[in-house]
Amino acid sequence: MGSFLGVVSDRYKEDLPIWDKSVIGGPPGGETSRSRCEYCGTKLRWFELIPILSFFLQKGRCLTCGRKLSFRYPLIEIATGLVFVFVPVGLKNIYLVEPIPYTSSFIWILVFSFIFLASLIDFRLRIIPDEIVVALTILGIFATAIQPFSATEGSFLGNYGLIFGIRGNVWLNHFSAALIAAIFFALIILVTKGKGMGGGDVKLAAAMGLIFGWPDILLIVILSFVIGSLFGIAAIALKREKLKSLVPFGPFLFVSSILVFFFGNEILRFYFGLFGL
Repeated sequence: MGSFLGVVSDRYKEDLPIWDKSVIGGPPGGETSRSRCEYCGTKLRWFELIPILSFFLQKGRCLTCGRKLSFRYPLIEIATGLVFVFVPVGLKNIYLVEPIPYTSSFIWILVFSFIFLASLIDFRLRIIPDEIVVALTILGIFATAIQPFSATEGSFLGNYGLIFGIRGNVWLNHFSAALIAAIFFALIILVTKGKGMGGGDVKLAAAMGLIFGWPDILLIVILSFVIGSLFGIAAIALKREKLKSLVPFGPFLFVSSILVFFFGNEILRFYFGLFGL
């Protein structure tokens, strides 16, 4: 799956739907179904396409032209593999009883796969496909419908989720989170006249608000700005970016959502602990 997400993120074009055969690989045996070396264009053979292993067995180089391949290929594959393995474990943060339902694990794996794909495309093209936002919205409705929800369940922030209210009704909670996230990002676009944020970020944040609910989306947004600021400072210091450079925000939302999913309760415990609370 990681290899597939990497291929889709590389082949996606703004003027094509994400399910176009030239993006997802085409029919078996078709001309577009074969991966090629990005330098010499040689069709890759089956033993050059084994996720993770092929890259390291080939010492990170194309067997035909010898050019060095990007390390992002195994990184995407490893990251996706980790999502598939550990997301069911992370669900213990909102399910206080075991076993974790298979349906919930499947939905949340899809959620993070789509958010990851959106962040990869955003990093490359500075856009977030509407098809991914629609898919996440649908998954958000399913996730909201089946997840537990009470004063102590349904939030990855644990008991800290009670501080910010809107815990009476699961649908009110999640749709309020989507609306608040959309309004917040839309205000940034309005204030900065479109220079501080893109429309795709508004739609992605709204979909994530529907999925994670309130107040989890609040912590996700705060962390994304903190991580984005640190990245920006580091990039400017290393002269990789300029002060007015456009930086994709999707990857920061993905990283912050992962942090909240697995460590939301611990992050807030550490933060409030700084003030002796």
